[in-house]
Amino acid sequence: MNKIKKHLASYKYSVRGILVAFKGDQNMFFHLIAAIAVVITNCLLKISRTEWLITIILISLALMAELFNTAIEKLADCVTREQDPLIAQVKDIASGAVLIICGGAVVCALIIYLPYIL
Repeated sequence: MNKIKKHLASYKYSVRGILVAFKGDQNMFFHLIAAIAVVITNCLLKISRTEWLITIILISLALMAELFNTAIEKLADCVTREQDPLIAQVKDIASGAVLIICGGAVVCALIIYLPYIL
């Protein structure tokens, strides 16, 4: 029973981490607004179950990428606040990962939504 309590308690830290990211990073808020817009659009267009699954996976991946990006930025800032070319590259790479998944999500949105709109 003790293992179950420990496991359940670990979710508290996960939720706290998500809340910290939302409070400290304006991009997380932007992604949340985009996710809400996608859900509303899905409801209005009455998309298929498969399309719902695709959009939910893409929303999750985008939020996850932004969480990792935020974690990397916070860790890098903890290492040093001075200009460091290597840390700048690491931050840029993490940011690029977010851009890739969000760009892919936009392409998927076009593929999913255009037939409903046209």
